[in-house]
Amino acid sequence: MRKDLLERLLNYQTIIASKLTIEDNEGEKVAIIVEVNIVPLGVGISVSKFLVPAITELKRRGVKYEVTPMCTVFAAENVEDAFNIIKAAHEAVFGETVQRVVTTFKIDDRRDIKRGMKEKVESLKKEVKR
Repeated sequence: MRKDLLERLLNYQTIIASKLTIEDNEGEKVAIIVEVNIVPLGVGISVSKFLVPAITELKRRGVKYEVTPMCTVFAAENVEDAFNIIKAAHEAVFGETVQRVVTTFKIDDRRDIKRGMKEKVESLKKEVKR
């Protein structure tokens, strides 16, 4: 049962990692990987159009990111940059229609080595195969 769950998790992470452009295209290694979820409240069931300003802000800043079905993942050089990017994306969602926003995030801050998303997934794959 446990191995089945681990294999399903690995498969899901592999699918997500295969779509990530954070380090894949340029081979860039990063120390900070961020998962951010921005939810505008009080605007109805579908929120896609209200998130466009957040994505536009990431593009404007030159942030390498990937939108997934549940969140956006991006890379940053350091924690300060990560927080500034999160704040800018959060603030970008506010507008005439959006008066309330809930933003949650996770930061993976590894300081002993810099590595990319694919390397993290490959590490998990090796462990599951044991």
